[in-house]
Amino acid sequence: MIERLSLICGAKMLSSRIKIKVQSVMATKDVEGRDGFQIDFVEVRPRPPMVTMTPTELPEEISQMVVQISKGVQSVLPGGDSREYQVRKLTLILTGEELESFNLKPYPNQLYELLISNGTMSFKEI
Repeated sequence: MIERLSLICGAKMLSSRIKIKVQSVMATKDVEGRDGFQIDFVEVRPRPPMVTMTPTELPEEISQMVVQISKGVQSVLPGGDSREYQVRKLTLILTGEELESFNLKPYPNQLYELLISNGTMSFKEI
């Protein structure tokens, strides 16, 4: 039905590739009491470049000095020199069989590429 609708509208089915990292894995039980795992994923995104602006009325030498000092202060702050940041993305609660079906072997800090396409999700280990 969805495929027909997209053909009728002339729209293409979109797909997304997202770099995710396992933040945590916990043993749990589902509502039926079966053993399972809760896996929390975060999206890993590149940090945009830092732009430092100085007032235009300052002389060029002072502006350059202010920019250098700002960069130095930012580099000593926690996380100031990292090139990526993380955003909470996805939590899955899966049984052992479901975990195998997704071909997941999650452990903290494991990176995956999450592909979402045509209503399906698949994981590829990076």
